[in-house]
Amino acid sequence: MAILNLSRREFLQASGILGTGLLLGWRASAAGLRNGAAVSPLVHIGSDGGVTLFVERAEMGQGVHSGLAQLVAEELEIDWSRVRVENRALDGGRPGVTTGGSSSVRQEWEPMQRAGAAAREMLVRAASLTWKAPPEECRASGGEVVHGPSSRRLGYGELAARASELPVPQSLELKPAHERHLIGRSVTRLDLPAKVDGTARYGMDVKVEGMLYAVPSMSPVFGGELVSADTAAALARPGVRHVVEIPNGLAVVADHYWQARKGLEALQPRFAGGDTEFDSRGYSLRMRKALDTPGVPVFEQGNVEEAFAGARVVEARYEVPYLAQACMEPMNCTASVAKDRCEVWAPTQGPGRLRDAVAEAVGLPVQGITVHTTLMGGGFGRRFEPDFAIQAALASQAVGRPVKLIWSREDDTRHAYYRPACAAELRAALDADGRPRGLSQHVAGPWPRRGLPGWLRAWVGDLEKELGGPLVPDFVPRAISSRLPPLLTRGVAGIVAGGGPPTGYSIPTQRSEYSLADSGVPIGWWRSVAASQLAFFTECFVDELAAATGSDPYAYRHALASPKQRRVLEAAAALSDWRRPLPAGRGRGMALYSSFGTTVCQVVELASAGDSISVEHVYCTVDCGQVLNPDSVEAQMEGSILFGLTAALRGEITLRDGQVEQGNFHDYPLLGLAEAPQITVELLEGEGPPQGIGEPGTPPIAPAVTNALYAATGRRIRTLPLERHLREPSSG
Repeated sequence: MAILNLSRREFLQASGILGTGLLLGWRASAAGLRNGAAVSPLVHIGSDGGVTLFVERAEMGQGVHSGLAQLVAEELEIDWSRVRVENRALDGGRPGVTTGGSSSVRQEWEPMQRAGAAAREMLVRAASLTWKAPPEECRASGGEVVHGPSSRRLGYGELAARASELPVPQSLELKPAHERHLIGRSVTRLDLPAKVDGTARYGMDVKVEGMLYAVPSMSPVFGGELVSADTAAALARPGVRHVVEIPNGLAVVADHYWQARKGLEALQPRFAGGDTEFDSRGYSLRMRKALDTPGVPVFEQGNVEEAFAGARVVEARYEVPYLAQACMEPMNCTASVAKDRCEVWAPTQGPGRLRDAVAEAVGLPVQGITVHTTLMGGGFGRRFEPDFAIQAALASQAVGRPVKLIWSREDDTRHAYYRPACAAELRAALDADGRPRGLSQHVAGPWPRRGLPGWLRAWVGDLEKELGGPLVPDFVPRAISSRLPPLLTRGVAGIVAGGGPPTGYSIPTQRSEYSLADSGVPIGWWRSVAASQLAFFTECFVDELAAATGSDPYAYRHALASPKQRRVLEAAAALSDWRRPLPAGRGRGMALYSSFGTTVCQVVELASAGDSISVEHVYCTVDCGQVLNPDSVEAQMEGSILFGLTAALRGEITLRDGQVEQGNFHDYPLLGLAEAPQITVELLEGEGPPQGIGEPGTPPIAPAVTNALYAATGRRIRTLPLERHLREPSSG
């Protein structure tokens, strides 16, 4: 990692930093760097002694801004009350940073600490030069440098200017763990005061001088195109200024939001085309049919055929539906397009991807695009996509003024990039002791074009147009599909079938396959991505193996678990008092799953009565490596559990005649506060640096609830959502 001193006045001004002071930035490598504009993040120490961290990671409620600041402040030896964090605008063609995959703290763990340590050493050196004292006699503490022999003190603000003239030290020594006073502590979140007093700025709060408002109209059928619209009627409505074209639709632009919505009502757009015959029931049958033929190999360890030869075989099929992210803040973006530049304010998880897409849409070089990332009311993977920003930019370009484009809740639900619907068949070959000596997983689902790089996605799209169908259709023989390059199997199929072994258990022989069941429904990232469905498949199946061999679910997992898994599993059993008897009508189930470097075990206790269930308590144990902020980790576990529990119980996007049937929270309901179970979280201090925490709590909850339902009722449900299938006579 290369740390650069960027304390030049021109760079301070270019970065929007007022005044003088010490400014450090860093990149993974110094290769090719000729100016500080290509560097991010930044840490600035001002003349007032305050520390500001400028980052591109998006804050969407997960506490990442405070977490990154803790890393810098720990090494910098600054009082927590003197620290603040701002999102740095993406401009000048600088590479963008995404926020997802539970990666922010994992990737910034060492760089942030090293930047803090570099700033500390430069301030100490500045003090030693001021006092003409040896540096070893000086130490940093609480935002000051103290000279030990004389007890003289200088604040960071007094030293910042002189420190800015010094070179960055090449050799840095980070604190040993026993000297840390911020890492591992539950410090106050830096973003909370503004959220409480209403000064926090989300995408919906952006206001730009001269701004108009726009709302989009998009085809209700994916792939449909606009046929006609009553533009004159829309323009006749008060306040409506323009009706402009956007990809596959129109946008109504008005002085105020409600005027734009009333103009949209008068527009009466008609669309045609797309797959108007697509429906969810038919797609379910298509996925099941795809499981009847061999799939494309995704992972293979050992000889699966040999493992299954002569063995007792247990098999089961599972299915999950499409799911929307249902962010509380709908998609929105404010854009201002001029002749040679464009400025965008957006709640986005991928400012670089958004910048590139907007540049292409409005015909400007990326160097002319500036993206301001705002706070966001939930992301969950949906805000990686730039579709709503493209619409705003095109509307602004068409009308020659800044435009804030706002989606309705119905737009958000019916035009998402959904968690893919998938079906899976799992098979296990059991040895004489009832343990699996071989396990195979075959997942069928849509072709995840959205996971491809832009250039390859365009190439695939062009090729599919020439072929008149999907690149890897259902009927391609295994002899051909098995020879596809890894990019088109493990990499591209990862969002549907994962890229590794079916389970993390110590099973010597494992295989995973993927079969295409094409749908045309856009799919994308959803909290925990493929782990959300794969955990349901595998952890329900492990429970079925335990039942088939007459074993206790905990003991069965314990025998297969790795040392790290076993530690988390044992803690969950103790926390939940696993062997405590429950009365009739109540059940206890568990699931153990590792994702994003973190291992989580959850135990669910629920009550069942007829066709309804009440989840009463969730016990959760976590090994995420070094715990940075215990309160944030617990909050992320609680939020992940509720997010996954909503999906497990009632989450389902269905289509009929090619259109999404759900639109708002009345028909795509979330769990209410009164329905939330008690959640008890125990954090296990693990070895090594912090691992992912924003997503690993979601995958285990669906199988844990399903397994608890089986324990309470003896009914094995293999298709989600549970509430719908509880009302059906068969288990699905």
